[in-house]
Amino acid sequence: MNSPRRRPRAKHLLGKMFSMTPYSNQRYSLVFWAFAVAVWPLRPIVADAPEGYQLSFSEEFDGDQLDLNRWAYRADAKHRSIQRAENIHVADGSLRLHLTPLEKRIQGKANAGAGIVTLERFHYGYYEVRARLGDGIDHDQDGQVDEGWHHAFWAMFAKPMANADPPGSILTTYPPERRTEIDCYENADGKGGYNRFTQHVIIWKPNGKEHGRRPKPPTDHVEPQRRAGKSFDATKWNTYAFEWTAQGVQFFVNGEPTVYGEYPVEEFEHDRLNVWLTAIAANWCDKDPELSRAEYDYFRYYAPSSDASN
Repeated sequence: MNSPRRRPRAKHLLGKMFSMTPYSNQRYSLVFWAFAVAVWPLRPIVADAPEGYQLSFSEEFDGDQLDLNRWAYRADAKHRSIQRAENIHVADGSLRLHLTPLEKRIQGKANAGAGIVTLERFHYGYYEVRARLGDGIDHDQDGQVDEGWHHAFWAMFAKPMANADPPGSILTTYPPERRTEIDCYENADGKGGYNRFTQHVIIWKPNGKEHGRRPKPPTDHVEPQRRAGKSFDATKWNTYAFEWTAQGVQFFVNGEPTVYGEYPVEEFEHDRLNVWLTAIAANWCDKDPELSRAEYDYFRYYAPSSDASN
């Protein structure tokens, strides 16, 4: 199954409409623009669904703040960073995760990452984001760019906590209820940079220990790209997706299948999953992270057409 072809987003389409207006008189052009802006919100969000699926959840980040009726902040302290709500920024039709070294340690951490997690949980279906990871700028002028950060688009059970700051945030990536973890990508600095990442399923036991990973061993994405003679730049806009069925998970990058993780429900428990968009300073990354960011254009979940309630 290929990633669905996308229709222009509202702001892009309106810009195209404005540039095509036949009115040369500025006054009439402004009237046309005002009318287009006024009527567009009345139209529903429409996206081309993959075959056998229909759009069930769509976050286009078109406002000026995170919708806390749909999302929670990731607010834990893990590895070399604390994740802060202050590092989340929604503007110009995208979500930005700002990644910053700290002047003074907080909870023993020298860096601040960021992340958001859906409040809704999903099951089988097709999950997709459009993202660019890292800003490609050598802020500390050491000859490297974006070092120190670990980016991930993933799905796993999460539990909002009332005693968190802000209230309702996610404080742990180790909830005892978790059984299924699907990592559409996990990347970090180092060899290959952000262009090298892993896609896999992690299977968790009830005792909290890892059962295993599928595929095994995990496959780095950048190597198949190189063998196919294709270039890839994670700092540019790319789409990342996975299709989860009762038998396994098929991963995609820019609409092309990459790896498949066999994960049959007859053998393993499949739970309902929250979706995470996150970046942290991980222990396996450079010890001196520099300023960086991740940017997300959208997240969309497509439920099987035969079970739209998922």
